[in-house]
Amino acid sequence: MKLYHQTTERNLSGIFKKGLIPNSIGIVYLTPLLGLGFGEVTLQVQTGKNKLTAFEDCSGWEVLCWGPIPPENIRLLENQMAEKKGATA
Repeated sequence: MKLYHQTTERNLSGIFKKGLIPNSIGIVYLTPLLGLGFGEVTLQVQTGKNKLTAFEDCSGWEVLCWGPIPPENIRLLENQMAEKKGATA
């Protein structure tokens, strides 16, 4: 399934080397929406066969991905970076 993850620019190098690594309880937080403001950059991810769940009250904007997402399943949304650089120039 195609979803999105927002992060800071300084995390990109590690993400593209190691992928998105779950937190201590096994979750990577994702969203079906763009532009929620949870980070400086937006990544498009393919979740593969990982289990996806959501709490009912936040299912419209948050998806819990149970497991890692490898680097080859992650793509930086270039238009997001261009918009940010244009806004600060």
